[in-house]
Amino acid sequence: MQGVDCNKMLDISCKNNLNKDMEELPTYEEWTKDMDLESQIKFYYDVDIDNYIGDPWQIVAEIAEECPNWLAEFKVNFKEYLQEREYIK
Repeated sequence: MQGVDCNKMLDISCKNNLNKDMEELPTYEEWTKDMDLESQIKFYYDVDIDNYIGDPWQIVAEIAEECPNWLAEFKVNFKEYLQEREYIK
């Protein structure tokens, strides 16, 4: 193709596909509506709590006791994590 920058056309095509894909992604609320806190923690930390030796809720309790805003901060961080990995808008 003479006079046409194929790289530029490819960039435009990729951006259009990315925009379309982003529009189809669920919101944070939609993505997490059926997830309990344990599932969110497992997903965020990529940990299989069922095979963890110890009591993961003890860890959560200690964190919550030492940092009362932990849950609110976790939700903000979890949302950012999902957005960065393009699970949500």
